[in-house]
Amino acid sequence: MSKTWQAQYFDGRTPTHQSVTVSSDTRGVRIKFEDGSGRFWHKADFRLQQDLQQGPVRLEYGEFPPETLVVDDPEFGLNFGKSLSNGNRLFTPILALLTIIIFPTLIYWGIPSASGLLARFVPLSIEQQLGKYVIEEVFPSRIVCKTNAGKQALEKLVSRLVPLDSEYVFQVEVVDSDLVNAIAFPGGNILIFRGLLEKSPSADAVAGVLAHEMQHVFQRHGTENLLNQVALSGLFKLLTVEVNAIAETLFAGVRTLSLLKYTRELETEADALALQLLLQAKVDSAEMLAMFQALKSHSSSLSESLSAHPDMSARLKRLETLIAQNPAYLSEPILSPQSWKALQNICQIVN
Repeated sequence: MSKTWQAQYFDGRTPTHQSVTVSSDTRGVRIKFEDGSGRFWHKADFRLQQDLQQGPVRLEYGEFPPETLVVDDPEFGLNFGKSLSNGNRLFTPILALLTIIIFPTLIYWGIPSASGLLARFVPLSIEQQLGKYVIEEVFPSRIVCKTNAGKQALEKLVSRLVPLDSEYVFQVEVVDSDLVNAIAFPGGNILIFRGLLEKSPSADAVAGVLAHEMQHVFQRHGTENLLNQVALSGLFKLLTVEVNAIAETLFAGVRTLSLLKYTRELETEADALALQLLLQAKVDSAEMLAMFQALKSHSSSLSESLSAHPDMSARLKRLETLIAQNPAYLSEPILSPQSWKALQNICQIVN
């Protein structure tokens, strides 16, 4: 007859516990209740949540909230470890070796690939909520420029670029800041900083930057970055068995600017597809190149945490190649000189 131990059983639905007796063998753990009924947990179906050498043994069975078995007697831990057979002794180092090999592969190839795919299935309404949340987190005290003539000019520029069949309704704001930059957020929100308008050589140049940011939205790059970060952080937290790991990771992912920093591949994709938007709108793509040259000369004014467009030199070379490969077309100014002046002066206070 196998040895038995006293234990506490929690059903996962009520806060109280039942006193039970347990025994173990190579197949798993047998539980006997005071009313004479019994349960058997196969070793493949439960999880060991505490080190056998440190205090009570805690076993969990099933999905959240799990059934839990707590055995205080340290002898059960020693016997339990022996009962799970020599096969597990071999399995543990093999699993560790596979983890060393597979884990880096999962991080560098598996998760990014999966995030790009899963981003396509995130509802637009969720993206919009996410984008608004991030804006308020990152730029809570921003001053939005709203002169009537400037707003009208901005609306003309945006409507010229957005395809008629777009599912996104873009909300573009000009922020009163010296930053020479523009940032896109999931769901269709884009911030253009006053410094970008002041340093831009033309309205067509601003259109090039705006087309690039729109493509980050169309291709769901920000959402993909968030899923990447949540997956990585969540994976590490789950490995350490932290409480409420998923909930904490979701908010931690949203509160960081890393979802606005794109990989070289995503930037290249946004550049190439931005040229397609300019072609469709008949906007001079060479002006986009001029704008990026201006961004390069002012990139040092951005802190690393706020710079969403690093490595401008390499991107300029790729952009030159892409423009050279595009077919020739007859461009038309995206704004009249008067509208362009109004857009540049959108932050001026009108008395």
